[in-house]
Amino acid sequence: MRTYWLCQFLVFISIVLINYSLGVALLNTSIEHHANLLLRTISHASVFVLLTHFILYTLGNRLCGKLKIARLNIFLLSALSILLALMQTLNVIYFTPFILPESASSMSIQMYGETAVDLNEKQFTGIISSFLNALVMSLIWSGCYLAVVSRREKKLIMSQLKEQQLESLKNQINPHFLFNTLNTIRGMIYQDQDKAADIVTQLSELFRYNLTTDLQTHVNFDQEWKVCEHYLAIEKVRFGKRLQVSMQCDDSLKKVVLPSMALLTLIENATKHGIAHLEEGGEIKVNVVRTGETVTITVSNPFDETKLKSGTKLGLQNIQSRLELMFAQRGKLLIQKQSGQFNATLEVPYAA
Repeated sequence: MRTYWLCQFLVFISIVLINYSLGVALLNTSIEHHANLLLRTISHASVFVLLTHFILYTLGNRLCGKLKIARLNIFLLSALSILLALMQTLNVIYFTPFILPESASSMSIQMYGETAVDLNEKQFTGIISSFLNALVMSLIWSGCYLAVVSRREKKLIMSQLKEQQLESLKNQINPHFLFNTLNTIRGMIYQDQDKAADIVTQLSELFRYNLTTDLQTHVNFDQEWKVCEHYLAIEKVRFGKRLQVSMQCDDSLKKVVLPSMALLTLIENATKHGIAHLEEGGEIKVNVVRTGETVTITVSNPFDETKLKSGTKLGLQNIQSRLELMFAQRGKLLIQKQSGQFNATLEVPYAA
């Protein structure tokens, strides 16, 4: 609403400046008439702004509600603009003379030093000119209104589409994660039934957490790490001491925003494709660092390149797509393999 009234104020200033400047430029007026011309212009502009608010904005929104339409179309705006022009004309004829001094409401201005022009709007020419002036201004206001509303609706639609795309991508991750966890449980049933039961318990805790926290398409690092802790608890039942985890993150960076389940996917890949193939296991390291206006979240783990399978890479492709939707060029997923170490790095913008 603040933006709306700021725009109305700019409309008021524009009308005053344009009409006053045209009056001074076209009419060769004496200096004493300039103040009266300015008073008339301010009066007309003030009433016009109020009329646009009550007729085009307030009445227009009520009509939208009655007709059950999203916004006013050009035909309704044109009809309301004619109504506004009539109201503004009545204002010029009756209201302006009532509030302004007689010298300002019925001025006779010498034009180019020859012909006297009577600005008394009660004359026929004054009425017609006032009506046409108000109609043109209201049509311009209506056109600007349509342009602003159309642009706002387009942005809203794009935002909703982006949210739907993010939600769809997030929903791809959930079955992917569940499928892998169920495979883990299936493998453990034949090895250790007690451990399999513990994994089922941890899985139920993880999904209970997801339901109670109502995961959005994006979360902060602190929220995501809590989900990862539940997942790691499941995997530690399976791997025991073979799986070690360390995490370093400054408290000031725990609120950085990232796609939900993105960090979980990287940790899941580190466990499944890295630690699982190493007889002695290894350590998954999570390191969060800020560099300028960018925060990097790196998940590193040892791996055996000879046992690394290509897979579908659904999770990594999913993360990259969601980063692009959320942050455009400022969000990246970087993969690096070096000396038996696999590094997956999320780059996201820092927001204080």
